[in-house]
Amino acid sequence: MKKTLSYLIVFLMIFASLSPSAFAMGGKQFGASLLLPTTGQAMNGEIGATKTKIMAGIEVAAVTTTILLATLTTGGLFWVGLGPLIANHAWSATDAFKTARSGNNNDPYIQQQLSSAQRTLDVSRQNRFDRESDIRQRILNAGEQS
Repeated sequence: MKKTLSYLIVFLMIFASLSPSAFAMGGKQFGASLLLPTTGQAMNGEIGATKTKIMAGIEVAAVTTTILLATLTTGGLFWVGLGPLIANHAWSATDAFKTARSGNNNDPYIQQQLSSAQRTLDVSRQNRFDRESDIRQRILNAGEQS
């Protein structure tokens, strides 16, 4: 039994190390929306979507209800406000994860902007490398002349 369990653990470790990163598969959006609903949707480019607005409205209403029930009443009534708050966080996080995994945010305009930014970054890196090489060469020449 111990041997089988150890093989299973080794297999899971190898599988986890070879699989793509969770962050590359929507984990970043999941975590962001779990902490603050609608942030994962914003990362997926869905900031103006109806579901994002509904999530934001539920968040404001649930926080307000929880605060009011926790301060004005005694007992477990604040759970009435806390339940929808937790459910909204879970809904927002799973929706952001699913959307990021499905790749529905591949807007051609965004892709063109990203590729333009990548080209600019590559040119900037090349220019920096050229300047550093020029500086190194000047330092070597100055050392040889003195």
